[in-house]
Amino acid sequence: MLILQDAQLKIRLPSDLKQKIEEVANQEKRSMNAEIVDRLEKSFHFVTPPETNPKNLKLAHYQIIDRKVEVAERLAHSLNLINSFKMNAVKYSHIAQICKYENAEVFLNWLQAKQEPSFTELEKIAAYLYIDQDWLIHGDGHPILSSNWQIENNVDSNINSLFSHVDPVSKQEIEAQKIILVRNISEEGNLLIIKVLQDWRVEVLTTNIHVSTYNGVGGQNMLESFARLCSQLYKSTKYLTRTNAYLINNELFEKILTCEEHPLALLKKEHTSIWWEAFWNATDSNNVRKDFLDVWHDWDQTSSIAINALSKKL
Repeated sequence: MLILQDAQLKIRLPSDLKQKIEEVANQEKRSMNAEIVDRLEKSFHFVTPPETNPKNLKLAHYQIIDRKVEVAERLAHSLNLINSFKMNAVKYSHIAQICKYENAEVFLNWLQAKQEPSFTELEKIAAYLYIDQDWLIHGDGHPILSSNWQIENNVDSNINSLFSHVDPVSKQEIEAQKIILVRNISEEGNLLIIKVLQDWRVEVLTTNIHVSTYNGVGGQNMLESFARLCSQLYKSTKYLTRTNAYLINNELFEKILTCEEHPLALLKKEHTSIWWEAFWNATDSNNVRKDFLDVWHDWDQTSSIAINALSKKL
C-alpha cells in the first residue's frame, strides 16, 4: 500500500505576518507549522455554491460560511481588541465564569471553532466585554459600541448625558470615569467624544459639531452650545480633571470612527491637547494661540465665535 508523506513547501512571509503567527503559536503552545496548517485547513470552510439551485435562487455572490469559525474569529478579535489597551484585562476564565461554566475549556472550544456558543451566551459575553451585540452575534457594524450624541441648549442636560450611563449588566445608572474630546485636524474640525466607563469599557459618541468656522445650517449654534459646555466643565471642580482632549490627524480620527481598534489603545502614543480649555477663553486663547496656528488654520476665527457666544449668553 502506498503511504503518502506530508509535502514540504517553502514560502515567503512578510515579517509582520510571521511575527503574528509566532505569537499566536506560542499562545496555543504549538509550532508555527501546526498553526499555519490549522489556519489553512479552516480557510476551506468557505465554499462557493453553484450559481443556481433547484429553487432557482441566485446565490452566485453568496458564500456559505462555517458559523463556528466566523464566531471564533470575532471572539478572538474581541479579546485582542481589549488586551491591546490593557494587557491581560480579559482572560478565558473570565468569559467562562460569566457564562456560569465550571472551567474555561468550553471557551477554548469556541475559540478553536469546535463548538458554537448560543445566542444567550454571546449576549452575556457582549455585555461583559462591552462590545456591540449585533457585531458579535451576526458580524453587523463594528465591535466598539457607538452612538450619535446631539448637543442641546441646556448645559446641565449636556453634562448629564455625557457623564451618566446605564450599565448593561446590572441595569443600574453609573457615572462615566471621564470623557475624551477628540477633534481632527481638518477644515471641518469634526468632533468625537469617547465616554470612558470602567477599565477598557468605552463608548464612542459621534457628533454633528464642527469645532471650526466650517459651519452649515445650525453649525454656529452647535459651536456656541459646545463652547458653553466647555466653559462649564472648565469651571467645575468635579468635571475638570475628568475631561481630556486630543487634536489628531484625519487618519487616526477615521480609525477611531470605524471602531476596528480600541480607541484608548490608538490614543496611547498621542499627546493630550488643551484646545478645549483654551478656544473659548480669551486669556487662554492668547497664551496658546501660537501652539495651534500650524495645525489649526482658523484658530482665531473659531475661538472668536466661541468667545463672543459666551460673552453674550453666559
